[in-house]
Amino acid sequence: MTVIRTCLTAGLISLTLAGALAATAPAAEARDDFWAGVAAGAVGGIVGGAIANQPRGPVYHERVYIDPPPPPPVVYHQTYYQEAPPPRPRCHYEWRENDWGDAFRVKVCPAY
Repeated sequence: MTVIRTCLTAGLISLTLAGALAATAPAAEARDDFWAGVAAGAVGGIVGGAIANQPRGPVYHERVYIDPPPPPPVVYHQTYYQEAPPPRPRCHYEWRENDWGDAFRVKVCPAY
């Protein structure tokens, strides 16, 4: 796509220069055509701006997926006995998947 735009731009530049060289004034004449020059400049600016500002194709944005928040921490309630308290269960990490199939690690602690 870039090569095509470059070729088109170079072609338009060369046509503009060739047209400017071919349409030279034959002789200088002193006339009071100020407003005709202003109108020609305004029309040329509008047409040139319309050509230079061609609408572009649709813009596709990459989808952004947000990871789900981590699960809330597990709260342990300590139970006290006359004897030594039971040992706390050991926590481990597991791989889980969210709704979009992205993997993430969670800390899993068994409940009492």
